[in-house]
Amino acid sequence: MIWKRTPLGIALALALVLALSACAAGNAPAQSATPSPQPEETATPTPTPDAPAQGNVLVAYFSHTGNTEAVAEQIAERTGGTLAQIQRAEEYADLQQEAEEEILQGVRPEITVSADNVEEYDTIFVGYPIWWDEAPAMIATFLESYDFSGKTIVPFCTSASDSIDNSLHIFSELCPEATLAEGLTANDEAGIEPWLQGLGLLP
Repeated sequence: MIWKRTPLGIALALALVLALSACAAGNAPAQSATPSPQPEETATPTPTPDAPAQGNVLVAYFSHTGNTEAVAEQIAERTGGTLAQIQRAEEYADLQQEAEEEILQGVRPEITVSADNVEEYDTIFVGYPIWWDEAPAMIATFLESYDFSGKTIVPFCTSASDSIDNSLHIFSELCPEATLAEGLTANDEAGIEPWLQGLGLLP
């Protein structure tokens, strides 16, 4: 087709050029504005549950054959606690007779404790072997020697046959103002960590 240079032809040509220019502009990619820099946000740390205070756990124990001592050492290692050995000031001349009489008659034998600041601890494990279905008399002496008001006492024992249950009465009798946690008959080493976990005493 041949365009003639008439006023009408020139007008049509200009209209065609303008239409093509508009299409080209519509298809061109949009220029994105450069975003202004934003201040960096400071991440707020997620709070974590409170862990037992390290160094605020005492693991006090009386051990005659070494079994209770071995359990006490494992508890101290897992909790970060401080070991404190309870000993009778004088050795028994006749263990079978004297130890049973002490328990039956409520005797409080003199003891030594390898810690000077017992009352500074908030959580006190108390360990002992079961004798005649009870705690040895040295444990009663230990409980009466300090003020455990407001403290948490965690009993544990070792025994060839008896559980800890029958020996627990001395804690409520001698330390009524303390909180008594669930005790453990620790004859199986595998049960120590789940017990501590359940008590919330693992760091």
